[in-house]
Amino acid sequence: MKRERPSILVVANPSPITGGGGLRALRSLRDYAKFFNTYLFIPWGLWGDKRLLQGSVNYLRELKDIGIRFAGYSDLSRVLYMLSEAISSKGVIENLTLIIPSIMRLRLNTACYEAVVVLHEVWDAIYSGRILADLSNAPSVVLLQLPPFYGSRRRFINILKAVLSWRKLGSSSLIEETLLESEALIRYYFVERLRRLRYENILRKYSIVLGVSRALAVEMGQEWLNKVTCLDPGVSLDEEDVEAMANIRKNIQERGNYVIFGGRATADKGLVDALIVFKFISKRFPDLKLVITGKVTPRTRLRIKRICKKLGIEDKVLFTGFIPREKRFKIVAKAKLMLYPSHVDAFPYAVLESLYLGTPVVAYKIPAIEIYYGKTPGVELVEEWDLEALAVKTVNSLEKRIETIEPPKIKSWKEIMSEEVEIISKLILR
Repeated sequence: MKRERPSILVVANPSPITGGGGLRALRSLRDYAKFFNTYLFIPWGLWGDKRLLQGSVNYLRELKDIGIRFAGYSDLSRVLYMLSEAISSKGVIENLTLIIPSIMRLRLNTACYEAVVVLHEVWDAIYSGRILADLSNAPSVVLLQLPPFYGSRRRFINILKAVLSWRKLGSSSLIEETLLESEALIRYYFVERLRRLRYENILRKYSIVLGVSRALAVEMGQEWLNKVTCLDPGVSLDEEDVEAMANIRKNIQERGNYVIFGGRATADKGLVDALIVFKFISKRFPDLKLVITGKVTPRTRLRIKRICKKLGIEDKVLFTGFIPREKRFKIVAKAKLMLYPSHVDAFPYAVLESLYLGTPVVAYKIPAIEIYYGKTPGVELVEEWDLEALAVKTVNSLEKRIETIEPPKIKSWKEIMSEEVEIISKLILR
């Protein structure tokens, strides 16, 4: 007698609008639907941002069309949503849910599942997944796409320094600077201690903790090296993207007179570091521009422009806004170099894409980049916050032509998804 397909409950925000984690969750769900009766539970983070929710509707419809059923969601009180909008910050509310998890209300309309699968490392997803697993006494697996905490104090301090620099340079007055720096210090030194305690306690209750790369377990510290099962790596590029990048690279005749910033326009991705370094680079190459791609909110753009003005590079930094992927590929392919001083990563897509497009990269030597790109031709690494070395490496790369730039060999999406489905299947049969 043929056994019915097992049922799983997946906690995820499956939308590219939410970033790389949302894109990967969408891809996972598409594959899960081929092997499992799949139910989707959406944590509050997606509902808490109207822009994200509106942009994600088509992806949710697509999942419904392939047989995935909506099982429920977590929610917050209307007062908290209003507070989030009033202060223009989800971060404060996220910290509040970390301090008082019970303020999240779980709305579940099914109890028919044999395992719970969580596809994000954010607190609302991990907390919801663990509670849902307890309700049905089901085994559970969580996929961490970024380190939820850092075992190394040095790494922690470097990330904090990035946030403080962003707030100091982006402030319009001494009072604002003091307030912003104080808030950051309180958040990182007090909330982050609670954050690590909360995460470690709840992760120990999961049947399996998956990491999207080896770097993730390294970042979490010695205790977690043997507790995290690492996909190596657990992300890849679409075959369509690889084909598109190969065609674009082949048709590039000459480079533009610009350097591209490879990450999102945030502090932890090293935006301030890049702007400071570009100030010195532009003295050697006065006509060179720095291009920042991706959607940037008006508030963030104003802060970036304020920083650029303080550094004297306000006329040298260009914003593309949101652009289709293929157009971004063309911009990266024509860039002289990608500047990528990110402090936070597990497996950076941007570096991989840049190498496929034949554009050299200068980056920080954090685990995610050192492990996967440390010996790759066309990638130059320096220690975090060594801005002088970052500027020197960038200038040297601009002055010389690197003939050989090839991406590292990594697994295909088909191989990664096959491995992921097998892990879930074995978990159900335990």
